[in-house]
Amino acid sequence: MTDCAKCGACTAVCPVYRVTGREYLTARGKLHLLTRLSTRDCSASYADILSQCLLCGACEASCPRGLAITRRIAEARHDLPLLVGDHPFLAGLMQKVLSTPALLAGLGNLKTACERLLPRQSGLRTRLGLPPATHLRQEERTAPPLLPQTPPQTAVAAYFSGCLARYIEPDIARATATLLGRSTGTAPHHPTAQACCGQAAFGSGNRAEAIRLAKRNITAFADNALPILTSCASCYSHLASYPALFRDEPEWSERARAFSDRLREFSSFFTESAPLAAHLAPSPGLPDQPSVYYHDPCHLRFGHRILTPPRRLLGAAGFQLQAPPHGPQCCGMGGLFHLAHPVLADKIRARLLDDLGHPLPPLVTTTCTGCLLHLRAGLSRPGQTPAAPHLAVLLAGRLKS
Repeated sequence: MTDCAKCGACTAVCPVYRVTGREYLTARGKLHLLTRLSTRDCSASYADILSQCLLCGACEASCPRGLAITRRIAEARHDLPLLVGDHPFLAGLMQKVLSTPALLAGLGNLKTACERLLPRQSGLRTRLGLPPATHLRQEERTAPPLLPQTPPQTAVAAYFSGCLARYIEPDIARATATLLGRSTGTAPHHPTAQACCGQAAFGSGNRAEAIRLAKRNITAFADNALPILTSCASCYSHLASYPALFRDEPEWSERARAFSDRLREFSSFFTESAPLAAHLAPSPGLPDQPSVYYHDPCHLRFGHRILTPPRRLLGAAGFQLQAPPHGPQCCGMGGLFHLAHPVLADKIRARLLDDLGHPLPPLVTTTCTGCLLHLRAGLSRPGQTPAAPHLAVLLAGRLKS
C-alpha cells in the first residue's frame, strides 16, 4: 500500500473520523500503520484500530489513485489474533449465528415470541429492531402471499433472500415474490440450500468461514442459469465480490465469476429487467404523496453507484422523497461494526438522523436489511416513531388492484 499519496481525500468522507476526529482511524492512518507494522501477533490497540472501520467504501470512492482500501483492511483483519471492540463476544456470537441456519431459525422463532409478548411501546422492541405494531400503515401490515417454491424450469429469476428475509422478517421475501409475480407473472426459484452471504464473516476477518459460505451459495444456485435477484444491498455487494474471494483457487474462481455475472440488485432489476412502475399506484384513502426518506446503503452508493433506480420506484408509487440537507450518509451499521463498537455506531447514526431534521419523515426505507435494523433502533423520538419497512414491503403495498 505504498501507493497511498497521503492526500487526505479519504479523511474528509470517513464516517468514523467525522465523529472521532482521530487521524489514525482514517483510511490514510490505517494504511500508514499497515506499511509499518505486521498484523501478526499485534497488540490489542493495533487490532482495535483496524476493527474501527465500517468498510463502507467512502474512502475508496474518493481515492484519486483507486486503491482497494476496504479489501486491504478486511484482509488485514484475517491475521488479527485478538477479539477487539467494546463488545467483541457479541459480534463473534452474531457471526456464528449468521453462519448456522439452525441458530438463525431459532432466532426467528425468538423474534416472533418477542413480537407477541412485548408491550407495543416497549423500548426493548426498538432495541431489538422490532417496530411497535402501531407503526405501519394498513397496507404495510398486510403480508403478501407465502413465498412459493417454483422449479427453475418455470421461473424467470432465482432469489437469494439473505438471512433477515429468510429467517427474521419473511414479509420481505414474500413482498419480493409478490413484486416479481406482478411484473413477470411467475414466482421466483428459491434454493433452500442457500446460506448467509458471508459478508459479516469476511468483514470481521474470518476468511475461512466466508469461503465456506460462498462455496455453499455458489453450489446452491448451480443447477440453473437464471438471473439471481437479491433484496438485500449488502448481500448483493458481497455476493458480487465472490470472484475476488477465490482469486487463488482457479476452479472456484471461474464458478464464482459465473455466479456473480448472474446477480441482479433489487431496485435495478425492477426498473430494468422486470419493470414494475406500471403496476404501482398510490393506495386509496392515503395522501397522493406521503413523504419518505430513502436511505442509500453504502455498498450501493459507493461500490456500485446505484442511486436512481430505488427513487424511480418510489416516485412511481406516489411517494415524495425527502433527503437530508447534506446528502446521503452512512447509518453506522457496518456489518458487525455496530455490535463491536456500539457507541461509535450510535454517534454515526445520530449524525444522519439529526441531519434529517425534526420532525422525521413519516416513512424511512432502504434495501439493506442491516441498515434497516440499525435505523429502526434509532428512529424512536418523543411523539414520533416513523415506520421503517423494507422497500419491497413498501412497494408491495402500492401495487394496483
